[in-house]
Amino acid sequence: MPENHDADQNEGVAANADQVPGAGASAADSYGGAVSDEPTPVTEPGTQNEPVQDMHDTTDEDKIIGIVAQTRQDVGGKGERRIAEVLRQRFRETGVDVADDRIAALVAEVARG
Repeated sequence: MPENHDADQNEGVAANADQVPGAGASAADSYGGAVSDEPTPVTEPGTQNEPVQDMHDTTDEDKIIGIVAQTRQDVGGKGERRIAEVLRQRFRETGVDVADDRIAALVAEVARG
């Protein structure tokens, strides 16, 4: 008669972790999840417990200045056509409306360095 070693090795081990007090995964056993054994803290009124979006209002002119500075660093030596393409794309992505004559002046400014 063949011996069943598996049954001997598992003898005394509960089939489910929930059958054994204190067994099972805890928050410390979890990786990358939002699991916590701690109760959710109660915050006081007026307490900031999340990141603040748009903490500082930026004017369109501030955005233009920043975009021009970054474009100068990225493609300043690439020629006026490329500079104009990049400026238009960045203004469009940030929702800043800039007239063509202003873009032409900014292109010349970036090209000069």
